[in-house]
Amino acid sequence: MSPATNPQLPPFRVDDPKVMRALAHPARLAIMARLAEVGPGTATECAAATGLSPSATSWHLRALAESGLIEEAEHPDKRKHLWRARSSQLVVANSRSDGGAASRELLRQYLSRGDRQLEEWLSVEGEQPEEWREALSILNAKVEVRPEELDELLVQVKALFQAYGDRARDGGEAGRRPVAISLRAVPEVLPEADIEPRS
Repeated sequence: MSPATNPQLPPFRVDDPKVMRALAHPARLAIMARLAEVGPGTATECAAATGLSPSATSWHLRALAESGLIEEAEHPDKRKHLWRARSSQLVVANSRSDGGAASRELLRQYLSRGDRQLEEWLSVEGEQPEEWREALSILNAKVEVRPEELDELLVQVKALFQAYGDRARDGGEAGRRPVAISLRAVPEVLPEADIEPRS
C-alpha cells in the first residue's frame, strides 16, 4: 500500500443499524480503509485492497455510497467514477434500536480484519528482513480508569498516531513501510455486586 495521502477528514458518527450492517463486510472495511488512508480511488484501484474484481468492488462501492459513507468525487475522465471517503474516522455508536446487534457485528468484523492482517504477516514473516521481524509487537496492559479518564487516554493515543500519519502524508522515506496498529480498550466484566449504580 502506498503512503497515506488523504487529508484528515472530520469524524463521521454512525448510529444507524442499517449503515452498520452495510459496513460490516470485509471488502467494505477494506475499501473504507483504502479511501481514508490513501485518498479517492476508482473501483479498479480499490479492487487491489479488496482482492475482488473491479466489477464486484464497484458493487460494494455503490452500497457504501447508498449508506452515506462515501461519495463520488470529480474525475478528469467523465467516463470513470472516482470515490472518496466522507471521513477518515468512523465513530460507531451502540445500535440501541436493535439491541446492539448491528454494532456488535461491525465490531467483530473490525477485530477480524486486524486478526487477518496478523495472519498475513505471520505467513510471510520468515521472508522479511530481521529488523522488521523483531519490530512486531503485541502489547498488553491493564489500567483502572473512569469512563471519562479512558476517553482522555484514548485522545492522547490518537494524537500520537495522528502525528505519524501526518508525517506519512508529507511524503515517503526510505526504510519506512505502513504498519497496522490496533488498539482495543475493552472494559472487564465485573460481578454484578461490583457494578456502581448510575446516579
